[in-house]
Amino acid sequence: MDAAAPLPNLGVPLPPAPAKRRISLRAFGMLAILGLIVLATVMVTSALLFRGAVQAHLQALEEAHSRYGALQQQRLEAARRGADSAKLEDLDLQLRDAWQQRERQLATTRHYIDGSTVTIASLAWLGITSIGALALLFFSRLASDIAVVRARAQAIVEGDRSPGVPLARSDELGELSQAVNDMALALGKREQELAVERRNVMHQEKLATIGSMAAGVIREIGNPIAAIDGYARAILETRTSAPPPLPQEEDGSDVRPILQETARLIAITREISGLAAAPAAQWQLASINEIVAQTLGVLRYEPRLEDVKVTSELDPQLPAVMGYADRLVQMLSNLVINAADATASLPPHTGRIHIATRQVDGGVELTLDDNGCGMGPEVVARAFEPLFTTKPAGRGTGLGLPLCQSVVRAHGGRIRLDPLDGGGTRATVWLPLDRSEPVHPL
Repeated sequence: MDAAAPLPNLGVPLPPAPAKRRISLRAFGMLAILGLIVLATVMVTSALLFRGAVQAHLQALEEAHSRYGALQQQRLEAARRGADSAKLEDLDLQLRDAWQQRERQLATTRHYIDGSTVTIASLAWLGITSIGALALLFFSRLASDIAVVRARAQAIVEGDRSPGVPLARSDELGELSQAVNDMALALGKREQELAVERRNVMHQEKLATIGSMAAGVIREIGNPIAAIDGYARAILETRTSAPPPLPQEEDGSDVRPILQETARLIAITREISGLAAAPAAQWQLASINEIVAQTLGVLRYEPRLEDVKVTSELDPQLPAVMGYADRLVQMLSNLVINAADATASLPPHTGRIHIATRQVDGGVELTLDDNGCGMGPEVVARAFEPLFTTKPAGRGTGLGLPLCQSVVRAHGGRIRLDPLDGGGTRATVWLPLDRSEPVHPL
């Protein structure tokens, strides 16, 4: 069976992904403010420590200067009193030591002030530069990621429905990017559903138009057929009642073949008239066996089934299910047509389609087997994906199997595709018996 579109996900839903540790933009802002507070605290603490150390150095310098001044005063007083040379030499020595101590203290103070000033300036420059660099890096990346999200949103507006690449962020912007990607996927899925629904509506309108045209054509050709049949019967009655009747085989005027062919035409027109009648689009009891018979009747004149042998094995005790009969006919018609397309590559008169019904698992199961080209695992995985098709251009739209899945799911059922051993594909449809109303109206 050829694929017009992936196997529905009927398994257990996947567990949610583990939550990532995230740092919000507000947290980044708080960290930046905290960094500024720490830098300001370090600067204030350094300034206070510097002030205390400078005061200590200045006090020591004042003490050294006071001692030098006091010794210098003593030296002048001693010289004025005429002290001996030993006394003066001792005062000169002390004066020299005091002057050297004052110079050393002055040099130490200058060195400390210069060093502390450079240290504080370096810390301030390092802190401000680091915070500035981090801020520049942060806002540069933020602006770049915002541009990526904006470009992604613009691409979605222009029709891009690909999953997209999520940002490597765990903050609000990363969540926004993921939300935008999820929106693209949701829009793509919704557009695919709308395409299926649009094709469904177009199909229904086309069937209604064809039915109306068929009814008109049948009405137009029905009258000539009835006239021919009447004239042929009148000729037959005249010949059989006129004495002596000649053998019809001898004069070549046997009208019985005409009556046989007109009877065949009348039966065909009645059958087409029944098929052209608009089916009931109501939720009501429906026999799957009758659905199969009606579908095969609809497809009786389908050219793609001319070289395909269609057989059925229907359970006569099959209970009825609640559903939309016309939509079930449409669903089965798509499956049969897909199976016929899959057998197109086989030699003439070798294609086989087998339809079977049975009651199983609290519902009704319908299986359709074909001996066509089959489906590989990668095709089966995407068979029910809207707009996916393996048919040549112009022969498939990729909406047939998605439409079948939509109809089956509306009835609360399941549909799956399985490759058959030796080639071919089996389509299995299960419909519940206890469904009192549709999952969603069709």
